[in-house]
Amino acid sequence: MSSTASSTAPRRQAERRTATTEKLLDATIECLAELGYVATTTRRVAERAGVSQGAQQHYFPTKAALVDAAMVRLTEQLMADAIQRGVRSDDERERAGELFDMLWEIHNLPVTPAVLELFTVARTDPALARRVAELVGAGMAGLQFVSAQALPTYAARPGFPDLLQIVMATLRGTVLVAAIPGAEASHPSRDAVRAHLMASLEAL
Repeated sequence: MSSTASSTAPRRQAERRTATTEKLLDATIECLAELGYVATTTRRVAERAGVSQGAQQHYFPTKAALVDAAMVRLTEQLMADAIQRGVRSDDERERAGELFDMLWEIHNLPVTPAVLELFTVARTDPALARRVAELVGAGMAGLQFVSAQALPTYAARPGFPDLLQIVMATLRGTVLVAAIPGAEASHPSRDAVRAHLMASLEAL
């Protein structure tokens, strides 16, 4: 076997592994968005990804491992997208509004209710609780970084970190209630939430 062939084979194997892994993680995110956490199974993920369940189990032996990796991938994608998009206005207050709009958009992605469903499951699952806590912490750290870059004056004010936590808690709660059919009158509108949070920012 030539040296070229011997070096190409491992590279192709690595490419196949990467492609299979990405298919499985993308399929997991799609299943979570359409079916929710409880109804997402490794069999359904494998079928959607177009791989055998044996191959799926080789890469991710359990549903927990599969969902964990998918959430990490989703978090990384969202943070990379947020950093790439950034905020464009020259006015810092307007940038704060742009940042809120970006967070609102993220919290209204099809997969978000399933992600929030993990919070409920984590309440009685210690292993999942630890992982969810890590992912939430990583997400907040990313938000703090983006906010400090976009809103340096506001970020320097006492109470700003607490306000970021309140923003995230408000968005999560709004999304959870909004996902309930017939509960439209029981949660605030986007404009109402935006107005109150912007007022809180100015009051810091």
